[in-house]
Order: sequence, then structure tokens, then C-alpha cells
Amino acid sequence: MAVRQRVVAGDEITHVVLDQRWRVIEPVDQFLEYLRQEKYSPHTVRSYAGGMAVWWTLLESRDQDWRHVGVDDLARFVRRLRNRGTDPTVIALRPDKAVPDSTVDAALTAVMSFYRYHAIVSGVPAARAFYVHVKGGTIEARSQYASFLGHIGGGQDRRVVGRRRGPHTPPPFLTPQQIAVIKDDAARLDDGIWSGDVRFRLLWTLLEETGLRIAEALLLRHHDWQPGTGTTASIEVQPREDQRRRLRVKNQQYRRLYISDELDNFYGEYLFQLAEQGIEFSDDDTVFINLYRGEVGQPLRPETVYDWIDGFKRRHPLLPARWTPHWFRHTHATALLLADVPPHVVQRRLGHQDINTLMTTYAHVTDDAAMRAAADWKKLVARWGAGA
Repeated sequence: MAVRQRVVAGDEITHVVLDQRWRVIEPVDQFLEYLRQEKYSPHTVRSYAGGMAVWWTLLESRDQDWRHVGVDDLARFVRRLRNRGTDPTVIALRPDKAVPDSTVDAALTAVMSFYRYHAIVSGVPAARAFYVHVKGGTIEARSQYASFLGHIGGGQDRRVVGRRRGPHTPPPFLTPQQIAVIKDDAARLDDGIWSGDVRFRLLWTLLEETGLRIAEALLLRHHDWQPGTGTTASIEVQPREDQRRRLRVKNQQYRRLYISDELDNFYGEYLFQLAEQGIEFSDDDTVFINLYRGEVGQPLRPETVYDWIDGFKRRHPLLPARWTPHWFRHTHATALLLADVPPHVVQRRLGHQDINTLMTTYAHVTDDAAMRAAADWKKLVARWGAGA
């Protein structure tokens, strides 16, 4: 059985895949090293390593050469994934819940990328069998590659044999009342005095008002925060990563986000509280740091954030049990779109590289707004007369 293995080298944390004899699988390691050199997210490398471990386990169970595989093998892989990595021919006494299509799709993406890489580097032809194109009502095999590890044919008419797309599920979000409960649980203002952990209230308010990813928020430094001294306050998301904390700004893309005076003033309150606690900091230090456990003053780790969330869920069992910091991002995007902020502005604010990502993820919001706009029939037909 192949396994994914976490590897720590100095400050860097990465993953490799080991075979049933606990040896590094060289072709997989070459592929993962390519991803690392191309600055893929550590989470992507980890995900791809997990998918490749399941794929290699299948190959080992059949004593099969990884270079000589076909569509039937990919179909077996999908069945194994849906059976949670076990042999689908074995009937479980206690069947598990169905594996989400998104999980299967992620593992398929890893395998497809692996074979696209080795099609170029090692001349392995398997990727040609895995992709088919639908053009003019006929299905034809792809015979050439558009670019090195790029999307074949631009991805417009490509489909992967064996891939099944599930129904689109709208992203979850938090209501204003739920957000208020989360922020008040962190810290409250009573008679002009803050009680609780102002740091976490600032974090949740920041995510609520900016739609930042949790990694982007935890990587912020004080010099990224531009106070509103006579102008609109803003924060700058810089291309940055922290291997030790396993944090990385997605796409390594810079952007500036303008923020409210209330958020800017609350940041000032947070700085005042740091000074009151005798914690020294400079412009180059991270905004969110350890205050009560671990080494005080060191950057806050995501594990600490999720520990706080676990405690919150025990204190407030009526709120959604599955909420995560990313729900603030979905909430922010939904609120902007419902307020008729142009989609291209929302795209830039969220840091999406492609507006299609935004429109696909939040299609339910824009579709609902369009349907509401069509509700006033008299107003619509009145336009006919205006144009006559």
C-alpha cells in the first residue's frame, strides 16, 4: 500500500509518496518536485500526493507498470476512490457515506496532471487515452499537447474519461446575526472597556469586511496596513508564504483592499492593547501573534485559530457546526453581489484570477438577482412603448 508521507526539512514542510516497501516513488517524486519548483501551494502538493498514493496503491495491487495504463485502469481508480480507497469488490459490513464528487475530482486531477507531466518529460503516452474531445458530434482522441502541463485545447471542449460532475452546491455563508455572535464571543465592549480577546474579534471583523483568505490574513504585517490619515484606509496583500506555518498567499498575487474607518479604528485599538501588555512590535512583524500560549509575540498559527473555533462551537451549538473562516469569504462575496457591486470589482477584491471562477461559484446569487429584476412585469413591458 502506497502512503503519503510528510517531510520536514528545516523550515520547509512538504510531502512525498512511499511505496509498499517504504521507498520514495521516483516518478511521483519528480512530479511533486516540479510542482514545488513551480511554486504550487503546499496544500496543492499535499492533495496531489494523497491522490497519487491511492493511484499507486491500485497499481501495486495489480502488479501493474505505471507507464502502461489505460481508460479501464482510470475507471477502477474512480471506483476505488468512491469506495474510500478499498477494493470495490469487497462488500463492507458497515458501508461508509458516499465520497463527494469533489474529492474524486481532486484525486483525478492529480493523476491527470502526473501523466501530462510524464507525457512531456518521459514520453509516457497514457494521457492521450485519458482525454477525449467532443467536436462536431464525434469523439476523437487528442493527439498532441497544447503546452507544457497546460490545459489541453484551452479546456473548452475537453473532458476526462471517467469524470463525473456533481450538482453545483451554493457555497455556505454566515448571516449578520451569526457573525455578531462570533465576534461578541471573542470580545465585547462594556462601558467603554473591551473584555475578551480583541485579537480574534479583529481577525473575524477583517475576514468579514475584506473577504480575505485565512492564510492572507495571518500573513499580514503591520506595514501592509495603511491607516486612513486623511484618505481611505487600506490593506495590501503581498505575495508571501510561511513554510513553517504552512501558509501561502494564493497565486502569489498582490492586491489592495480599501476598508472602513470602523475596521481601521479597531486595528488601532488592537495596537493599543498590545502596547498595554508590554508587547513590542515593528512594521515588519505579523499583525496576528501569540498572546496567551506558546511563545508570546510569535506569529499566530492556523491551528490556534481552529482551536478557538472548536471551543466556540462547544459554547454555541446552535450555529452551523461546519463553519470555517472561509465562510466569511463566501459571505463577503455574496453581500457584494447582492448589493449590485459589479462582478469584475468583486473578482479583483477577492483576488480571483478569472472572473469565471467568481461567476461559477456565486452563480446562484447573480441568477437570483436577475430573476428578481424580471419580477416587475409592468416595468418591463413599459420599455416596449418607450422604444416604439
